[in-house]
Amino acid sequence: MIETLLIMWRESLEAALIVGILLTYLARSGERAGMRYVWAGALGAVVAAVAMGLASNGAAARLGPDAQELLQAGVLLLAVGVLSWMVVWMHRNARQMGGDLRRRADRALATGRLVGLAAIAFAAVFREGVEAVLFLWGVVVQRADASAPALLAAGVAGAGLAVATAWLFFRGFAFLNLQTFFRVTGILLLLVAAGLLTAGVNKLIGLGYLSPIEPQVWNTAWLLREDSLLGALVGYRSRPSLLEVLAFLAYLPAMGWALHRADLAARGAAERAPARSAA
Repeated sequence: MIETLLIMWRESLEAALIVGILLTYLARSGERAGMRYVWAGALGAVVAAVAMGLASNGAAARLGPDAQELLQAGVLLLAVGVLSWMVVWMHRNARQMGGDLRRRADRALATGRLVGLAAIAFAAVFREGVEAVLFLWGVVVQRADASAPALLAAGVAGAGLAVATAWLFFRGFAFLNLQTFFRVTGILLLLVAAGLLTAGVNKLIGLGYLSPIEPQVWNTAWLLREDSLLGALVGYRSRPSLLEVLAFLAYLPAMGWALHRADLAARGAAERAPARSAA
């Protein structure tokens, strides 16, 4: 369950970094009283995200078979959209994330309302939690034959890797380049998103909302299956229709262009920052 591990690693790391930045800033500012509010907000967000996932799964179970299939297709396409937006956003804003959090913490400390620190931590961690729940639901829909213990083990392993990575970062390990990490995992997540897209298209074809154009372009199940390690990592389908192939091939160049634009915007913002400081 490489997709589950990768998603949980990436999303949990973002949440851990947010909490770590806030805690480190409060410790260095001598405002340790606010640290328990950050922990409370973060833990509350985790509980809320898990509860939302369980509630949405329970609600979906009450639907009829056709409605469930349509809902699953919608979840897959929504996961693709949110995952794509998240990767592009991180490409553009990762460098400014720490500064923005510190400014918001300063405002909460200035007003004396330490509960504002809990709200900052809750909002940031809950967003990552909701994204993780959505992406994992998409993976479960795509890999209907996956066992619950395997999914749970992959999720726990991903969260554990995230905690270890964040710990290394805050310990000052020079070899850990988070910008490179987010770029590499961003590319891998886009491959996962492309696989979710083709799975969503496949669902809509099965429901009769889309035409496959050509039912089967190739069959490589004897050589490479979608549930293999490599197949899962790159979003591969062993027996795709022509429409699924076209969707996959259209998605990746479009996202490559979006990442290029995000890089240009990030560089422009970095070049303008010294000029603003000098002024």
